[in-house]
Amino acid sequence: MLGRMAAVALLRMSRSRSLEHVREPFAAGCLGAAAPRRDAARAALMRHRVGAAQGGKRRHLASALWLGALVMLAACSQIRVPETTEPAPAPATTSTAESPVTPTSAETAPSDTATAATQAPATSAATTEPAATTIPEPLHRAPLTGLPTAAEIVRPAAVVKIDNHPAALPQWGLNLADVVYEEIVEARLTRFAAIFHSRDTGMIGPVRSARTGDFALLSNLNRPIFVNSGANEYTERALRSVDTVNITDGGSLDNGVFERSSAKNPPHNLVTDSARIYSAGADRGGTPPAYFRFRDEGETLQRADAVSGVDIDFGQIEASYRWDAALGGWARTQNSDAHTDFDGVRIAPENVIVQFVRYRQSPADPLTPEPVLTGSGVAWILSDGQVVQGTWERLSERDVTVFRSDNAVIVPLTPGRTWIALAREGTATLVR
Repeated sequence: MLGRMAAVALLRMSRSRSLEHVREPFAAGCLGAAAPRRDAARAALMRHRVGAAQGGKRRHLASALWLGALVMLAACSQIRVPETTEPAPAPATTSTAESPVTPTSAETAPSDTATAATQAPATSAATTEPAATTIPEPLHRAPLTGLPTAAEIVRPAAVVKIDNHPAALPQWGLNLADVVYEEIVEARLTRFAAIFHSRDTGMIGPVRSARTGDFALLSNLNRPIFVNSGANEYTERALRSVDTVNITDGGSLDNGVFERSSAKNPPHNLVTDSARIYSAGADRGGTPPAYFRFRDEGETLQRADAVSGVDIDFGQIEASYRWDAALGGWARTQNSDAHTDFDGVRIAPENVIVQFVRYRQSPADPLTPEPVLTGSGVAWILSDGQVVQGTWERLSERDVTVFRSDNAVIVPLTPGRTWIALAREGTATLVR
């Protein structure tokens, strides 16, 4: 409506300007025959009217121009610029079946800017999401050796009493035990309490009888299997109160677990193996706890001194260990002879601990010494060609023994086997 009013005003203004050129000559012609005074009067009157008319026309022109400017300003405020001058493309035909979305390549992309703005940009193989990173399966570690295993070992530990009498040498299976305790028995001989868990073995033995000093070795292993050839009446009765799976030679439940080897004479020829042990008692035992702290790869042994080995005098048994870098362990010598297993393999555990303990008389036999394994004392921890002179501590028989350096930090061992000598104070010497 405002646009039409502006057009009418502009038309009237143009017509008024054209009539001004017609009226002035026409007025002069009409007055041409009059008298001079009348002509002069009329001329004055005409000039007055023309001036008034022109003033009015100027006012009308200014008003029309002002009105036109307002109309144009109002019209401009309502102008909308179209988003595109091209017609919108027809919608693409889609299939009703589900199918993967294929990105449009740059060569076939439509030229329509509106459509292109709503489509996903074309992607190449180089800009797609990165392939998922393969995360290796976490390593399980054997609780008694710290060595990696393909799967978690959930079976119980098997503690086997093994003979160390001169007539029992060489023994079966000692090199495959995770942990071996050497303790003093009658006549100042020694006997081994070998703990098997992470590896299976063939023949194990010679298996010998239990002692009351074994109870403390069993109590912190979470119901282990205890393999022995029997015990005196007191020890057998006391063993019933220990949380263990007792497998004894001659027991009606355990027939078939043992046999006699023809390689040695009785009583040094009773043998068994890990398959028969676990067949008889695996379902009744529990998984042992982590027994030591082990060093990570590249971790150094702190507060340690280089050492060649250690000599231990048990009485009738003298045991020596020397660091052997080629074997990666401490090669054992017993009574001046290289100590090997039945297969001829040198006994050389990765770690040797000399745990100085006090022995008391066993309540089962006045001739049998019994190690006291709770409390604290001095310990030498030999690992990787070095020794840390520290302490051991065990608050109760349920607790695992902790070995610390002189600054009270737990000593980390080399992953692998550990032999622990339960020696009396003053019976061992470090060899530099």
